[in-house]
Amino acid sequence: MKRIVLSTIFCGLMLGIVGSASADPKSSQLLRGLGDRVFLVNVEVVADPYGIIGVGVMFPNCYVFNADGSWDDPGFPVPGTWMQHSVGANTSYSASADAGDGFVITQEGEVSPAQGGGVLQIIANSEIALFGLGFLSTGFEVEGCPL
Repeated sequence: MKRIVLSTIFCGLMLGIVGSASADPKSSQLLRGLGDRVFLVNVEVVADPYGIIGVGVMFPNCYVFNADGSWDDPGFPVPGTWMQHSVGANTSYSASADAGDGFVITQEGEVSPAQGGGVLQIIANSEIALFGLGFLSTGFEVEGCPL
């Protein structure tokens, strides 16, 4: 009986290792690829040295990670690109968009499961260096951007 239990555990571990090694991180797998995922976020202004928006101001937004590597932030005037840095329970990424004349947004974020419930949540820090603006975004995956 003990051998059967140990064999079952060993086989399960091996299947998990082989399955995760062969997974394509660019495809839209749960906790693997960000391609074709959309997140609804609540954005808080955390840095605004010139008083353009106001620290503490909050507003809704969406982040769209297209499978072709393009990234859409409807609050920014042009689309950009994104790159995934890791796969697994905590998937990190960076994104940026350049509207010209130094008007660039950069974002570093992480996507993780919401308490194991299957819904993905996101937390991201964004910056528009030209104006010294900093943003903290928190949210969750949705089917499409409702904004």
